Amino acid sequence: MKNVAIIIILFQSFQYLYAQNTFTKSDKYLVTTEITDQEGQEYPSYIVNLVSAKDSSEKISTLTIDDTELFEDIFITTLENPGLEGISEVIKMEIEYLACCAHVESYYFMIGEDNNIIELPEINNVYCENSDTDSQYIFPTQEYGIIGNILQTQTFYKNTSDVRYVNLKQSYAWNDGIVDDPTTTAITGY
Repeated sequence: MKNVAIIIILFQSFQYLYAQNTFTKSDKYLVTTEITDQEGQEYPSYIVNLVSAKDSSEKISTLTIDDTELFEDIFITTLENPGLEGISEVIKMEIEYLACCAHVESYYFMIGEDNNIIELPEINNVYCENSDTDSQYIFPTQEYGIIGNILQTQTFYKNTSDVRYVNLKQSYAWNDGIVDDPTTTAITGY
């Protein structure tokens, strides 16, 4: 009986660790910036390239930042082994703009085992002084994740870090390397 209890405890511990897979800061990727000609503009635009740190000619994505007056910073994090067949990691690039509130554009790039890149739709968040919510994608290996699905969620917080509940906005099914059209399901986790 003791062995069964130990096995159950170990299994639950591994499940908990598996579900706690989070995005972490990475130095595998970096951003290069080109300033465009500012003819007729008060502020120039920036061409931002997300590239591999090993080979800067290996571009993953190119974006344009037009509102350079409010542009603040770019953050790059990765999620290793997101639990989707054929996907080795997910890169999240967040572009932050500051005014009275912070506006953050989040871009997600799934990297296939064959180095194929699949971009998910952009997610935007606005954080003001008393903000208690944000939107994000949740992958199968993360807490609240569902096997074979990419979830676009809205998380509500009790304070800065304790989750009050998670509201599902859309679910993207992952089938044989293809992101199926989104479906919406009413799922809330507390």
